[in-house]
Amino acid sequence: MKGPSSLIIVLITTLMGMVFSNCTTALPEFQNAASLAPREHHIAIGGFSGSGLNASTGGIAVCNYGLTQQLDFTSNLSASRLNIEQNNIRITTLAGPKWSSASNTWALSAPIGLSYSRTFNDVDGGYTYLLTPTLYKSWKYGNPNNTSTFFARSEFAYNYIRGRWYSIVGGYSQEIMTNQFIHYLSVSGSTNGPFYGVYFGYGLSLKALR
Repeated sequence: MKGPSSLIIVLITTLMGMVFSNCTTALPEFQNAASLAPREHHIAIGGFSGSGLNASTGGIAVCNYGLTQQLDFTSNLSASRLNIEQNNIRITTLAGPKWSSASNTWALSAPIGLSYSRTFNDVDGGYTYLLTPTLYKSWKYGNPNNTSTFFARSEFAYNYIRGRWYSIVGGYSQEIMTNQFIHYLSVSGSTNGPFYGVYFGYGLSLKALR
């Protein structure tokens, strides 16, 4: 039977393995729980940068298209690199439906996609397949042009080198609407065990177009 010290060593080893095997990018959210009107579309572009283990810096474009009063089709494309090494790249694309509540305060999306990586050690090199169900909770306060959103995402991933893994992403975004533009400020973090980093993002978009 293992003693307490052996169990502690096993736990620490397991936790450290989870940290170093996690390559999730906590992408900023440039959307909220509200759905678009049918045939309306919305495009936002921006950048993000992280601090912590496996943190990266990059850009992202997000596109939403209104299918019905409570159903949107969402997609995004991002490109980034790990901050700890110059010669690497990660490109991620996701797309899927987003269902909104009648009050436009809750939403659930289920994007699927893939990520391509070339890193200094190829731990997560090649293609990774992703399923990323995301829950949104939005609300307005004071100024009707400001919208706050909490989001939580579960990420299921598969890579032929590393196999399967699971992680959780959570964060907060602030949407500020002006006469011509919509500004997004976002903070998020990701973990599949110990907390390992924080990401900050800024996005800009025109108002939704038909």
